[in-house]
Amino acid sequence: MRTAEATPGRRIVVILEPGDEVLSSLAEASRRHDVAQAAITTFSGALRNARLIASDTVPADPELPLPESVEIFYTEGVGSGTITRGADGEPVVHVHVALGAKDRSGLGAVGHLLHGETHYVVEIVLEEILAPTLVRRPHPGSSGIPILDVTENDTSPESV
Repeated sequence: MRTAEATPGRRIVVILEPGDEVLSSLAEASRRHDVAQAAITTFSGALRNARLIASDTVPADPELPLPESVEIFYTEGVGSGTITRGADGEPVVHVHVALGAKDRSGLGAVGHLLHGETHYVVEIVLEEILAPTLVRRPHPGSSGIPILDVTENDTSPESV
């Protein structure tokens, strides 16, 4: 485990309208407000379609990352995540959602959001993080998937 005290900055309200793509809109909001990194503390709304890293079948090895995705349509739900900057300086939006499909009695789908198109509205609050610097690094315990890490003001036992 690694921990660091976060220094908050501004709160940015993002309201996505019908047809807006979630991830690219969040990246654009980050650019527009010059937010280098943030926590997505509120994410709720309706999506016309969403593609998630998930599976309709039981994975052969639950330890390995899922290599597939599922798409659901006309759904509502909640989520949270982070925005960091990649090596190229561009925003990296990372969102996980829990969604219920309207046509399946609200049957849930949960996972990492790969794409989402706003249906009615998606309401989001970004909490800017001024420090420490957040980065994504591959981690051997995560099958090489880049995970969130901090680079300064680290208070974890390993860094003391």
